[in-house]
Amino acid sequence: MPSTDLVPEEGVVDAELVVASHALPSLADGEVDINELFTDEAEEDLANSGRENTRETYDSRFKAFANWCASRGRRPGPRTTEANLVSYVSHLRRQGTGHDTIRLSIAAIVDMNARAGYEKWPPTAKALKIYADARHEQREAGRTPREAPPLDMERRLQMLAACPDTLAGLRDRVIGHLGYYCRGRRSELAKFRIASVEDVGPSLLVVRKWTSKNDKNDNGREYEIDDPEAVADIRQWIDELKKRGQGAPHMPLLRRVNKGDNLDPVSSKGWGLTPHAINEITKRMAQRADLDVKGNATSHGWRAGVPADLGRLGYSAGEIKEITGDWSSTEQVEKYRKIGRRRAGKKADDGRRAGAIAELRTLRSEAALPDDAAAQQ
Repeated sequence: MPSTDLVPEEGVVDAELVVASHALPSLADGEVDINELFTDEAEEDLANSGRENTRETYDSRFKAFANWCASRGRRPGPRTTEANLVSYVSHLRRQGTGHDTIRLSIAAIVDMNARAGYEKWPPTAKALKIYADARHEQREAGRTPREAPPLDMERRLQMLAACPDTLAGLRDRVIGHLGYYCRGRRSELAKFRIASVEDVGPSLLVVRKWTSKNDKNDNGREYEIDDPEAVADIRQWIDELKKRGQGAPHMPLLRRVNKGDNLDPVSSKGWGLTPHAINEITKRMAQRADLDVKGNATSHGWRAGVPADLGRLGYSAGEIKEITGDWSSTEQVEKYRKIGRRRAGKKADDGRRAGAIAELRTLRSEAALPDDAAAQQ
């Protein structure tokens, strides 16, 4: 029930009366009430609201929807009609599009309408029914979302060892260090500035990350790196940036390196490396090292590396969540923990439950038929 603390006494209205002579003029037929219109500034802020990488993903999905509409003489909006949304989702389902992409497309269309001032539009109930059917069909067919394989310590060291002795190779090694030790998403790695790295001692760096989805304050998160190889490479990379006049604190930490092994300029949007570029570099690193997962490796694997390694060492999902501070629940951590255990050739559960299952083998010997009985059958 709502609190009664905010409900005024019956018959008492705390409001200021408007004198009739000062009342606003009535609107002529067809005239738009200015009170129902956004200012230009508000429309711009709404259009640019949300995290930049999320906007880019939504923009991409909405563009695909708009192209589908255009090819069929439909109008994508905003204001998008419910019929167009449902029809597009049906099209995606019949095309065999992954159910995660279908769900993302629905969210993108709703988000684009909200940014245009049409909050919670269009209605999604019918579209979600088709999405649920697609999800069920794909799961029954064995089509499950592909998880990025963890780039754990073993794989990371292989990738680092395969980096060439060039400026680009040094940059790639820094990506491997920061991705692993900071559990960085590609969007977070792309937004690191030189000021994000604090040199606090002979063998210790503190890296601050402000762009995590789960940040609860403006101070960001701190990651201490004391791996001697990582510390040396990151310091050397920053020194190289300073030598080239690119070492100001506000400059991007990760930069594009051209074929001449020189730095390219920062983009007009302030990117040194875009999130997409970091993903592509990570894929190339996996190919160069001939990893066992080179065909599936993505930059998200950096984020999964530490929890997989901690799981391998025997830590529980709850302990890993507490140690890293990077996840709000244990669900995703548990997936990484299991992968780490199994990569080490160990059962995911080594507790009492696993012991009980192992004891079932004793029943096999007890139930075995005597040789003479087996021979009579």
